[in-house]
Amino acid sequence: SEGALIPQNQQTAMWTVGRGCGALQARTRAGVLRACAWRLLSGTRAVATGDDASLRETLHTPVAASERALKRSESLNEYAKLHSLYPVVTSPTSTTAKAFHEQYRDLQDKERLTDTLHRIRGRISLRRSSGAKIHFYDIETDTGKLQVVAFARDFDGDTADFKTTHAALRKGDLVEVKGYPGRTNQGEISLFSRSMELLAPCWHDIPDALENPALQSQFRHVHMLVNQDFTQRLIARSRIISAIRSFLVQREFVEVETPILQAHAGGASARPFTTHAWALGGDLSLRIAPELYLKRLIVGGLPRVFEIGKVFRNEGIDSTHNPEFTSCEFYMAYQPYETLFALTEDMIRHVVTSCSPNINGNTESAGDRAGIVVYGETELDFGAPFQRIDIVPSLERALDMKLMQPDGQLVDEEALLDACVKCNASVDKPHTKGILFDRLVSTLLEPMCTQPTFLHGHPLELSPLAKADPNPSRPGISQRFELFVAGKELCNAYNELNDPATQRERFSQQLQARDQGDDEAQVPDEMFCQALEYGMPPTIGWGMGLDRLVMLLTNQRHIRDVLAFPMSVDSSYSGSTSLDETVSTES
Repeated sequence: SEGALIPQNQQTAMWTVGRGCGALQARTRAGVLRACAWRLLSGTRAVATGDDASLRETLHTPVAASERALKRSESLNEYAKLHSLYPVVTSPTSTTAKAFHEQYRDLQDKERLTDTLHRIRGRISLRRSSGAKIHFYDIETDTGKLQVVAFARDFDGDTADFKTTHAALRKGDLVEVKGYPGRTNQGEISLFSRSMELLAPCWHDIPDALENPALQSQFRHVHMLVNQDFTQRLIARSRIISAIRSFLVQREFVEVETPILQAHAGGASARPFTTHAWALGGDLSLRIAPELYLKRLIVGGLPRVFEIGKVFRNEGIDSTHNPEFTSCEFYMAYQPYETLFALTEDMIRHVVTSCSPNINGNTESAGDRAGIVVYGETELDFGAPFQRIDIVPSLERALDMKLMQPDGQLVDEEALLDACVKCNASVDKPHTKGILFDRLVSTLLEPMCTQPTFLHGHPLELSPLAKADPNPSRPGISQRFELFVAGKELCNAYNELNDPATQRERFSQQLQARDQGDDEAQVPDEMFCQALEYGMPPTIGWGMGLDRLVMLLTNQRHIRDVLAFPMSVDSSYSGSTSLDETVSTES
C-alpha cells in the first residue's frame, strides 16, 4: 500500500526530495516517488554521454525511468524498516584509503587479518556482485579509493539483513564500512566487511562526466564527484593562500580585516557594486580594494599590515576576470621602493617551492629546475631574477615617438589616439589620456611578458595613489610596477603617496576623467585625505589577485576552474535548480 512505501520517520526526507524535483503537485508519498523518478532520472545519463540522441531517448521513456526509481525506493523501504536512511555518526575515528593502503601494503596474497578491525567512510563509486552472497564495492574517500569485499559469511547479522542491506546500496551512496584488512585472491588490498551502514542515499544518478563548463559551474557538487582534478585544485588553492599568509606573518605583518561595505569604494580604478542600507538611510558599495582602510591603519600605528579577502568589481567576465575575486594586499612602513621588487620575487618563489609537489605535479623544486612552473606549453622560470621593462622608454622606442612632454605630462589625447591607431590598439571611447596610454601598454608590452616581468615607471596620470619618482630626469613618472606572467597581470605595487594636498589634487584629476566618460576613475575619499593629514610614514604597498596566481601554478586557462563557485549568468540567473532541467533546456 502507499502507506508502506517509506516509514513515517522518513516522510520529511522524501517530501524534501520531491519538492527539490518539482513534485509540488504530488499528494502522496507514491506520487512523490513517481515524480522523483521522472525528474531525477530522465536526463542524467545524457549528461554523462553528451549525446542528444541518448537524451531524447531517455526523455521519451518515462515508464522505464519510473520503474527504475520505484525499484530503488522499494529496496530502501525494506532497509528503512531496520535502519535509518540518515543515521548519526557515533564514532569520530575512521581510516582513510591512503592510510589503509600504506599500512597493509606488505600483506601477502590471500592474507587476511580477521582480528584487526577498521572503519572507513566514503561514497560508493562502483558496485558489482558475484551471486547473492558476495559483493564488491569501490569506496571513494578524501584520500583515494579502497575496495570493500562483502561476504555473507562475514556479516555481523542474519542472512536476511545482509540481503536487505546490499539490495539497498547503489553507486553514489555514502556508507560506513567496518571490517578487517586483507588481500583478495587477485592480490588487491581490501577491507573485508563485517557490517555496512548507509549514511545517506544518493537519489540522483551520478553522470560519468560533466563536460559543459556552464553546468560544471552551476552544479559544482556534481562536477566534483566526477572530476577529482578539480577537487585537487581547490586543495592546491588553499595551500597557495596559506603559503602567502605564512610568508607575511613570518615577516611580522599583522593580518587585519577591513569593511566590505563602504561609503566610498576607493583604492582602485574600477566600477563598484552598489546597494542601499535602509538602517543607515544611504547607499553603500561593495569594496573594490581594501587599500585606503589599510593605509589608515598604517597612520594609526601598525607598521606592517595585510589582508586576504574578497573584493568586488562590477565589470566584465572573461578567462581572467570574475566580478568577485580574492586579493592579497600588504603595506609596509619605513621601507624603500626597491624593497617591493625583492619581496615580490621572494614571496612567489616561496609559494612555488613550498607548494610543489602539491599543485598537480606542476612545479619542479629540485636540482637545476628549481622554480620551474609549466603553464600550457611554456615553462615559466620563477627561480631566475625577474625581468624588468621601463614602460615609457620602451613604448617610445616601439612607436618612434615621444609620449611624455618636458613638464612630465602625457602628450594630448589626439597624439595618443594616433599612436593607438598606429599599433592597432583599441580606439573605443572614452579617450582619456590614461585609458589610451594603458591600451598602448596592453598592445605592445604585455604580450612580451611571458616570463615573470616587472612593467615599471607608469605615468602619474595612471597612478593616482603613487609617489612620483624623485629622479629629476624622470618627471611625471610614478614609483609603481605591475608584475606580468604569461602575458597577464599578477600584482600591482606602489611607493604610496602620503602628501594629503597632492592626494586631493590627484583625486580632482580623477573626477575630470570621470567627466570625460571614464566611469572606473577613482572617487575622492575625504576621510582618507584627512587621515593623511595626521601623518602617514613613508610606505610601500602591494596587491595581488590570488585567483590568477592559482591559475598559473595549477596550469589552468580559465579563472572559473580555480574558483569553488564562479559567477555566471547561467548559474545565478537561469532560474533552474535541477541538473535535469538545465540539460533539457540546453539540448
